[in-house]
Amino acid sequence: MGLLDVAFPYRTKKGFGAASFALVFLTVIFEIESLVLVALGILAQRFDLVVDLQDVILPGACFVALAVATAFWWRARVWSRQRVDRLNVWAGRAGDQKTTPKT
Repeated sequence: MGLLDVAFPYRTKKGFGAASFALVFLTVIFEIESLVLVALGILAQRFDLVVDLQDVILPGACFVALAVATAFWWRARVWSRQRVDRLNVWAGRAGDQKTTPKT
């Protein structure tokens, strides 16, 4: 099982479990913290604000990441087999479908 299978469990016909939820949660936290670091620390050249505001930034990032991961989990509940099959065809992994070349 690779990282893509954890991030996108529907590709292997599995449910959106705790590992996928945690991966989305941690990825969003990392992205928010990185964005704040780049915006305040590098562009504004105020790295002291990045350190001083961690009491506000980290809980806010956790709240946003929890909301995003929950919304993604909620949406993953309604993924149907038909959508998974369409994604497989779109990705070039038609599976049981056999295509014949047109001549």
